[in-house]
Amino acid sequence: MKALKTGRRRLAMLTPALALFLIPFSTGTASANSSPGWGDDRPDVIWDCNNDNADSCQYREEKAWTELGKRRQVGNAVYNCAGSSDLGYDRIFRIDRTTEYSFSQTTSVEVKAGFSDVLEGGMSAGVSQEETWKAGDTVSASTTLKGTIKPGEAGGYWFAPYERNSQGWLEVHYGERKNGHYHWYYPGQGSTDVHIKTPVLWPDGTMKGKWFWATWKC
Repeated sequence: MKALKTGRRRLAMLTPALALFLIPFSTGTASANSSPGWGDDRPDVIWDCNNDNADSCQYREEKAWTELGKRRQVGNAVYNCAGSSDLGYDRIFRIDRTTEYSFSQTTSVEVKAGFSDVLEGGMSAGVSQEETWKAGDTVSASTTLKGTIKPGEAGGYWFAPYERNSQGWLEVHYGERKNGHYHWYYPGQGSTDVHIKTPVLWPDGTMKGKWFWATWKC
């Protein structure tokens, strides 16, 4: 398990991730602590990890699994509602996915370069060549999609990515006591409230998933 050393060069990369991370949780709250779920009686570990106020930050994975994710429509549906003959469907589509980070699986944000190093450093290695991933990277899947739409029908494609789910917590070390302690565990030691969803990749680095074709009456 590698630790993220919070040097000045690394922190420059973490700054964009911090801004993205804070927006969903800080709006409309009275607390000054920008680490979701923590009060002001505890250190703001997310801020500290991004602003050179912690000696190291590590993600500790507790459990992980791979599953087929939610289907999402690719492109626009094609309609043959007023046609009198079959309509051919032949197009090339590409779909992109990136890692998502969530706290208590309620609100998610896209992981950017920098903070993703903390997460990826604590994620276990894949069990096979097809079980690969890289936190923070945008990956894609593309294919030529074909289909036939009968008169009075419409048709379209959906894509479901295979996702690598990881649950765990953050371990943050300080060089001097912070709120009474050198070590803090966010949101708790052994917790599974940090949830990371990362697209599974093929050996060539493209995204793994399933394409679905459907037609319906107009």
